[in-house]
Amino acid sequence: MVTVEPVRRYLRDFVARNRPGSVRSYAYALLRWWRWLRVVQVEWDRATSAEVRDLVLWLKQATKPRTSPRTTSAATAGMVNPITRKRNRGDQYQPRTIRHSNAVIRSFYEFWIELGHGPLANPAPLDRRGGRQRTHGWLGEVQGLQVSLTKAKEKLATLDRSLERTRSVGQSRPTDLGMPVITRPQ
Repeated sequence: MVTVEPVRRYLRDFVARNRPGSVRSYAYALLRWWRWLRVVQVEWDRATSAEVRDLVLWLKQATKPRTSPRTTSAATAGMVNPITRKRNRGDQYQPRTIRHSNAVIRSFYEFWIELGHGPLANPAPLDRRGGRQRTHGWLGEVQGLQVSLTKAKEKLATLDRSLERTRSVGQSRPTDLGMPVITRPQ
């Protein structure tokens, strides 16, 4: 088992505020997201709304993994049980599961953005018209640029505050970026 540090830190914070069942469902949703990012070969802090959209599209058509094959329950999959009035589990991901997955991804990135880490913009933003998430991700060119500019300004302000704290402690050393030094020939 490999520990994914960004997920571990997020869940450590999440567990302090939520029920164990919620923590379990969030952990599984993040596991699904992390596996998706590995498949599409994107680092978590480089994910965009395109990766979220593609995950949603994949979940809509994918068959859920099963530990054992269906036998007699195959005929009732997705149907409502007449006694309990609950829907029997089907083989596909339900819209509720997909919405939950989007909420988990959004919450995960909100956590990291608030800490000043991760991407500049949440790849799973809320749609401001009615509160539903835009699974197709594009706000429009002008709005997208405004969001990017706002997030970049927030990130710069965070970095400025961090630099001021470092200087006030007395650790004002230049940061080595690994860039070569270019000098003029004498």
